[in-house]
Amino acid sequence: MAEGLVIGTRDIAHKDQMVLKALVRLLEGGTNIHARFSETLQECNVVFVPFHGAYQLHADCIMVRVVHGDKSDAPVEASSDLSVAAPLRLTNVIAVLQSATQRVHGMAPYDPVRGLLALFTLLGEHTRTAEHRRAVVPVSSGQQIIFDFVQQLVHTAMPLDVVLSGAYTLGTPHRVSLVEEELIRSVPSHSLRQLLWNLTLRLAQAGAPAPQRLGNYRLLRWPDAVGLAAPGHPRLAALWTHRALSLDQIDAMSGVPAHTARWFLETCLVLGLAVADNSDPAEGAKTNAASPAKSGVSAGRSNTAPRWFGHLRERLKLW
Repeated sequence: MAEGLVIGTRDIAHKDQMVLKALVRLLEGGTNIHARFSETLQECNVVFVPFHGAYQLHADCIMVRVVHGDKSDAPVEASSDLSVAAPLRLTNVIAVLQSATQRVHGMAPYDPVRGLLALFTLLGEHTRTAEHRRAVVPVSSGQQIIFDFVQQLVHTAMPLDVVLSGAYTLGTPHRVSLVEEELIRSVPSHSLRQLLWNLTLRLAQAGAPAPQRLGNYRLLRWPDAVGLAAPGHPRLAALWTHRALSLDQIDAMSGVPAHTARWFLETCLVLGLAVADNSDPAEGAKTNAASPAKSGVSAGRSNTAPRWFGHLRERLKLW
């Protein structure tokens, strides 16, 4: 059996057959569906047949019933694997061929942590470089994820729970094709930043190894609300906003699991919220002592602000 889909038809309307052939030619190279049309049923692993009728195909073949409008509410034949509504269009043919691809390759073993790490790495690389384009990432299930780094959106027919499962392998990103431009309009959109923070949580929960980070880091600003929703994240944000700290210091001070702290820092670095800061605090104190306040107003602020702000921090248990 071929690695991709070999598509055939049996007894369907001539118009449906011509449309299907045209769509298969259009899809080849335009999406993550590798398919070709064949007149020889014996070599096909996907065959489109009419809604009614008994058909005996070879064991490895997936049967797709073509359902016309007046029969859309009727139960599909028990012998059918999949169904598609007529008239055949780009979107519904892609959907059924994606399902067929999943069935053909459904037994492939996946490492969920490896899948999540690959997705985080891909997002990190594009986000750090401030990529200003849309990229299509093929997924081993026969589907694809379209990342819009301009609008900060993710377009995919895959449920987010599936994306966050890591049960897939990723292909090489490429630019959006004309076919995929049409797909963007027909599939759900999600926030890219929310996906990134959800990935952070999943990786921390799985105990995935984060990159080694030596030295001190600090936050330039607090993460948005979705980044503070996970347990421990507000505590980490408060500590790293207050002053530059190493991961070892965070582990000792925060009480937050080490994997959570490391993936929180990675995401903050990707989003430009955190930076390395290895300045010597003792040197900074000497500089401040040698350079008194330039005005009475600034001196007064420096003397009074720490008192009430310290009380506020203590009351709110920020750190």
